[in-house]
Amino acid sequence: MKMIRIYIVMIVALILLAGPATVWAASQLANLENALMCKCDDKCGKVLINCTCDTSKETRKILTGKLDSGLTVDQIVKQYVDKYGETILSAPTKSGFNLSAWIMPFAALAIGGFGVRKVIQSWVRPSQTKKDADANGKESAPETDAPSGKYSKKLADELDRLDS
Repeated sequence: MKMIRIYIVMIVALILLAGPATVWAASQLANLENALMCKCDDKCGKVLINCTCDTSKETRKILTGKLDSGLTVDQIVKQYVDKYGETILSAPTKSGFNLSAWIMPFAALAIGGFGVRKVIQSWVRPSQTKKDADANGKESAPETDAPSGKYSKKLADELDRLDS
């Protein structure tokens, strides 16, 4: 009876100790699969974690073996970059010319937003003649009837004199 209790305690201890190690290994493998692209023969262009081809299955076995041998995720990624080049990475590095791949989308979004704002302001902004008429306290004609050019203010003054 005492031996059975000892066996049960040992089994429970093994389960509790093996659980976190298994979770840690699975998370390390997931980190590797997210960091690397699949190198299929058909060049699917998918991140390794999303690919289901035979090449990705073989690559997962190789990666699991490398993790079990004690290599870190960074070391394995460096090995793959040395072997295949930076195209194996699922995201560009954050240095050198590749930094533009991180910055340019946000810069383009900011510049585009500024341009759209300026265009909308130019559509919504009332014309200068309407502002002048409102400043004098008089009603102005619709914008389509208002003359444009350098003589528009002089013409408006002459027309106002004729009305009075």
